[in-house]
Amino acid sequence: MDSVQETLLTDRQRYWLEHIQACDSSGKTVAEYAAGQGIEAKAMYAGKKVLVKKGILPRTHRSRFQRAQVTVPVSDSAWRIQLPNGLSVTFSGTVDARTLSTVLTTAAAVE
Repeated sequence: MDSVQETLLTDRQRYWLEHIQACDSSGKTVAEYAAGQGIEAKAMYAGKKVLVKKGILPRTHRSRFQRAQVTVPVSDSAWRIQLPNGLSVTFSGTVDARTLSTVLTTAAAVE
C-alpha cells in the first residue's frame, strides 16, 4: 500500500488492514485468527469488504464462470476443454454435470 492510499484510510480501516495482513501472514483461517485475537470473524470480513471496495486489498474470491471457446468440433464423445489458466481437461464418453463442474472448478483454481 502506498502512502497516498494509507492517508485515505480511517483509523478503523487501518486497524482492520493490520489484522487482515497479520491473519494472512499467520497461515490461519480468519475464524482461527479472530478467535485468537478476541475479535469477531464477521467484523474482519466486513472490514475486508470495505478495503476491497476502496481498492486497498484485491478481490479474493474467484469468478464462478470460466470463458470457454470451441476450437475443434466435438466428435465421437471426446472432449478437450482449454481453461484460461492454461490447463486442459480431456475426457471421452459421458460424464454427469456435477462431476464435470467439480473437475472444471478444481482445474480453474490451479494457478
